[in-house]
Amino acid sequence: MSWGNVGKFLLALVTGLGSITGIYVAFKDDTKLEADLSYRYESAPRQFSERLGSTAEKLKYADLYDSIKRIGDGALSHEQIDKMVNLSQAPYLALLDAPFEKGPDNYPISLLITLRNSGSKVIKDVHIKLPAKGLVQIRDDSRSDTVMPDPVSSVVIPSIVQNGVYTLWIHFQGDLKTLKEQDVYIGYSDGVAQVRVYEDFIGFEASMARYGILVLGALVMLAYCFLVAVYLLITTDRNNDANTVQR
Repeated sequence: MSWGNVGKFLLALVTGLGSITGIYVAFKDDTKLEADLSYRYESAPRQFSERLGSTAEKLKYADLYDSIKRIGDGALSHEQIDKMVNLSQAPYLALLDAPFEKGPDNYPISLLITLRNSGSKVIKDVHIKLPAKGLVQIRDDSRSDTVMPDPVSSVVIPSIVQNGVYTLWIHFQGDLKTLKEQDVYIGYSDGVAQVRVYEDFIGFEASMARYGILVLGALVMLAYCFLVAVYLLITTDRNNDANTVQR
C-alpha cells in the first residue's frame, strides 16, 4: 500500500467520524439534566455538643423546681412553681423535639446534589428518589430556600428553566457505606439525569481521579497510533515480498 492510499484511508476515516458526529448533533435530544452528587460526614463542633448537653442537665425538672422554690422563698404554690418550670423548659425542649431528639449529631451524613439544566428547553417533573429518609433543603435558581420539616425519601421539583441550577442538601442518619449501597435515582418527564458522583481521594488515587480522562485519552491515541503503525508495517512487508516474488 502506497502512502497515497494511506492518506486516502485516513481522510475517509476522518470524514466518516465527522459525518457520524454531525448526525448525532443534529438528532440528539436537547433536553438535558445533569446532576452532581457528593457524600460527606458532618457533625456539630464538639464544643457545641458539650454545651448543649450541659444545658440539658440544667433543665431537669427537679433542679429547676428547687431553684424556683428557693427564689420564691415560700411565696409560690406547687402549681405556680410547676407552671414556671414548664414555661422555662419549653423553648429549650423545642430545640430537641423530633427529629432532633438525639441531638444535632443524629444526622451525620450529608448528601449534596447539584442539578443543572444544560439543554435548550425547560425540564419538567424532576423527581429524586433518595437512598433513605433524610432532612431536605432545596435552593432554586433564584436562591430561594425551601426547607422540609420532616424526613422524606423522595423530592419533586416541578420544573427547571434553561441554564437553571438547583442545589439540594440532604442529611441522613446511619452509616455512609450503607447509604452508598443504595442508588440515588434522578429522573424527569423526558428521561433520566446524567449523574456524576464525586468522592475524596488521596495520593495516587487522587491523581488518577483528577487526570483520569486525560490519561485515558492518551492511551487511546497511543493504541490508535500503534495499530496504524502495525498496519503500515504489515502492508509494506507484503509489498516487498510481492516485489521479490515478481523479480
